[in-house]
Amino acid sequence: MKKGTLIFLLIVTSRILFAQQTASFLFNKGYNYLLADKNESIKYFTQSLEKDPEFSLAYFYRGMANYKLGNYSESINDFNEALSHDSNLIKCYMYMGFAEQQLNEPEKALAFFEKYIKHQANVSNTDHLVLAKAKQELGDMDGALKEYKLAMDEKPSEEQLYHLFLATYEKGDYKKALELINSILQLNPTFYGYYLHKGKVELNIKSFNNALQNFNVALGLNPEVADTYFLKANVLDTLDRYDEALTNYSTAIQLNPSDGTYYSKRGNVKMTMGNRNGACLDWTIAGKLGYYADFDKIKTICEQTIIKNR
Repeated sequence: MKKGTLIFLLIVTSRILFAQQTASFLFNKGYNYLLADKNESIKYFTQSLEKDPEFSLAYFYRGMANYKLGNYSESINDFNEALSHDSNLIKCYMYMGFAEQQLNEPEKALAFFEKYIKHQANVSNTDHLVLAKAKQELGDMDGALKEYKLAMDEKPSEEQLYHLFLATYEKGDYKKALELINSILQLNPTFYGYYLHKGKVELNIKSFNNALQNFNVALGLNPEVADTYFLKANVLDTLDRYDEALTNYSTAIQLNPSDGTYYSKRGNVKMTMGNRNGACLDWTIAGKLGYYADFDKIKTICEQTIIKNR
């Protein structure tokens, strides 16, 4: 080989190595800034990609930085680029799913999660849990339940049982939901929310006295939750215990005066007890707060009363 040719090859080789080292150097700077300053991190990853447009990890971590900054569309573009240069970066599918969820695109999110699962050699409980939540968001309760069951350990944790309970309850399988919430209470008998949930299940199966008992336990553990008083009032109303129902609706309103449902239901009780004016006032407030389920009563009852009194 001629001396001139050898020198030329050495120069070309050194330039290629220098470019690659420079891209790697810039990538490392970007990686080191990931926690401290994500905008700075993105700047260095971008510079690295200018030096080496096929640097898959630079796309991946720039996607991560964009995701953390809330630049979800940009992060999806970066993850797509990363995959186009390295199909083994399957975590991109998972993060693209999370990004689509943030963009209120649940169907696209689920598609990415399913791609991630498809490419996984060993699917973890967490993977099944992510897929279950995505299916639940789209209303696929059978699919969600299947994934929740796959996500559970041989000895399921409180959190795993709780996710399964919520999906079962939403599906309307109240018998199974009651079994699950009882199992959860065995693991943690001191959290008011579980008694609240149990009361809701029993309310749905018309086990009113048991529902009332669980709402009372929930209030004993945490007396500051408006919904508990509201649901307890629902039961008392059903049992024709109107004075007690009125008291509990009023307490719910004191704790959360911006929920129109509370006023509307209290209005119904007032009407049943013969307090027409009080009922009309509550229905009016409910309508102003955006709850219109009983708003027609203003025309059929309240306006007729005004006309008669003229």
